[in-house]
Amino acid sequence: MPPRDVRRAVRTGAIITMASVFFSFFPVWVWLQIDPVIRLQDIYISCIVIPALIAPTCSFFILRAQIRAQRLAEENHRLANHDELTGLPNRRAFFAQAGSLHSRSHRSTDIFACALADIDNFKCINDTHGHDRGDRVLKMLAAALADLSADNVVLARLGGEEFAVAGMFASEAAARIWLEALVREVEHRHPAGLPVTISLGWCVAEAGETLSSQLSRADHALYDAKARGKNRAVKARLDGARVVAAA
Repeated sequence: MPPRDVRRAVRTGAIITMASVFFSFFPVWVWLQIDPVIRLQDIYISCIVIPALIAPTCSFFILRAQIRAQRLAEENHRLANHDELTGLPNRRAFFAQAGSLHSRSHRSTDIFACALADIDNFKCINDTHGHDRGDRVLKMLAAALADLSADNVVLARLGGEEFAVAGMFASEAAARIWLEALVREVEHRHPAGLPVTISLGWCVAEAGETLSSQLSRADHALYDAKARGKNRAVKARLDGARVVAAA
C-alpha cells in the first residue's frame, strides 16, 4: 500500500476513534450535569447503549464509502482495460492476458497460438454505409467473437477494425480448426445486416519466441490472407515474409 494511503487510513481511523469516544462520553457528561446523583447502573447502561447506537451509524457510512470506492476502482479498471465501443479487452489488456498465457505455455503440454484478424473492406463499409453502420459492424462482430470464445482464449480489439486472438490449444490442428471456424462463423453471421468477412493470420509459438515476435509473424500471415483473396485464416510462413495486399 502506498505511504499516502497508509497515512489516510491511519488518519481516518483516528478520527473515527475520537468521534466514537466523544459521542460516548459527551451524553454521559451532560447527564451528570443535569442529574449529579446518577446511579452507577445507569452509567453502565449508557456506556453500552450509546456505542451500540453509534457503531451501526458509523459502520453504515464507512461501508457506503468503501462500496463507492470499490465501484469507482472497478469502473476505472474497466475503462483502462476494455474497448469502449465493443466491450472487448483492449490492446493493454490483451498484452497482459496473452503474456500470461504465453508464460504458462512453457510449463504446459498445450501449444500457444496467436492470431490477428482484420475486417475485410471495412473502409468501403464506412464510406458506403456511414460510420454509424461501421460501428454497428464492429460491435456485432465483437459480440460474435465473444460468443465463440473458449477457455484459455483471449479476444481483444487492438484498434480500428483489427482484432487479436491468443490462446492455449491441445495441438496445432486444434488451433487451426478453431480459428478457421471463427472465420466461417463471422461470414455466416452478417453483422449489422451486411456481408462481413474477416481475414486472419495466425502462428504457433516457436521455442524461445517472444509474444511480440509471434504477433509480428501473425501480422505477416494476415497480409498473406488478404493477398489470397480474404475471408480466410492463413498460418504464418517460417520465413515471415510479408505479402503486400490491399485492405
